[in-house]
Amino acid sequence: MWPFKKKAKPATRTVPTSQISYSQLDITERFDDHMDLQPDDWIATEPLNKMTPNAPAQGLPSVDASEDEVYAAATQLSQFRESIAIPNDGVYCPVCHIANIDLAKLRQPCPKCSRPLLKFGWD
Repeated sequence: MWPFKKKAKPATRTVPTSQISYSQLDITERFDDHMDLQPDDWIATEPLNKMTPNAPAQGLPSVDASEDEVYAAATQLSQFRESIAIPNDGVYCPVCHIANIDLAKLRQPCPKCSRPLLKFGWD
């Protein structure tokens, strides 16, 4: 009836997990978790290595890595992230698994363990 052809849906592409790289070690439960946070609010984060098969092959520390190993890996990723101006980034502690929206807290002591806070992306 219609003179128009139905548009074909674009094919969904999958990316092998071996090609995924990370710029931080933790994520939050949902996208936009930071939208209702105030500068003094902290939110729990989840370590990516606990939900990623072959985490060490993708640059993440192993699940049984020490706190010092986790923090050292996160520091390297944070330095990369800090070299890029990313709007709305915040800070986190990859050892205590908490994040905050206030980027001014970058390199300030974590309120739980006193390690310097690292750069954290919400998206």
